[in-house]
Amino acid sequence: MDNIDQRILKELNRNCRITKTELAKIVNMTPPAVNTRIEQLEAEGIIKRYTIEVDLDKMGYTHQVFIETQMEYYSHEKYLQFIHSQRNFIRHHYKISGEMNYMIHGAFRSNNELNTFLEKLNKYANCKVLDVISELI
Repeated sequence: MDNIDQRILKELNRNCRITKTELAKIVNMTPPAVNTRIEQLEAEGIIKRYTIEVDLDKMGYTHQVFIETQMEYYSHEKYLQFIHSQRNFIRHHYKISGEMNYMIHGAFRSNNELNTFLEKLNKYANCKVLDVISELI
């Protein structure tokens, strides 16, 4: 992967709907050459998927939180089943190192909705909630 590939990835990260023509102008290449590079990045698994970023506030999800969870029992199967059943609230779910086992990035429409989620979650894990104040980047 060279500097041109990195510039292509940077632009696609900013706007995955950019046209090949616009992207080619930015990286000083022809559209077919840019297309070939993108196809190669996809084939190598560097580009895994294209996605969108939504404005959670405009969608009504005004409460963003990070929730660290910890289980004392060895099998986490029931916890993971619960997490999968709650996909409407979970933006990301990570296995982490350290004192806690997992970290959830969640978005909720109200404190009541968050509280209901936490009450259900407490059946499977102990948790620590970190409230998002603002997004900086």
